[in-house]
Amino acid sequence: MKTKKRSHGKRYGGYIISAIVIAGIIITAIYLYNQQKPTSEEQWFTSGPFAINKNQYKIGEYVFMVVSNLGPSDVGNITIVDPKGDIFDQIPFNGTMKTSFHYYFKPNTERNLGLCKPVDLVGKWNLLFTGVPYKSIPFQIVNDWIPGAQAEIKPIDNC
Repeated sequence: MKTKKRSHGKRYGGYIISAIVIAGIIITAIYLYNQQKPTSEEQWFTSGPFAINKNQYKIGEYVFMVVSNLGPSDVGNITIVDPKGDIFDQIPFNGTMKTSFHYYFKPNTERNLGLCKPVDLVGKWNLLFTGVPYKSIPFQIVNDWIPGAQAEIKPIDNC
């Protein structure tokens, strides 16, 4: 009677393939994690206690603002001015009530401001600070889209 000898290669083959797949997943996870880390080269644009994360944004991108260490005498408004010189929005602040906060907004088409087409958003914007002696922070919207923004930001008819 003949007995078949088992090949050890078949038994260990599954383990080797599993180990390679797991190693690939780990390497991919490490790579993706490192891509998400903010670089030390990231530059914030500041004026006193006010700061924005970039000075250039694409259409459909959020503008992130950080306000920190407001003094008790820091009371006023942050005025967001669009490329046409109109007031897009105003954010009140009062250092005696709240010394720090975060605020974000996405420039969008607005009928009442005459920002009827997405290209009307392109240009130089400004953050003006009233009631305090801080300089304005300019930023720019460039004629480039973030992926998926065309579905959100539409032209307004009869504007």
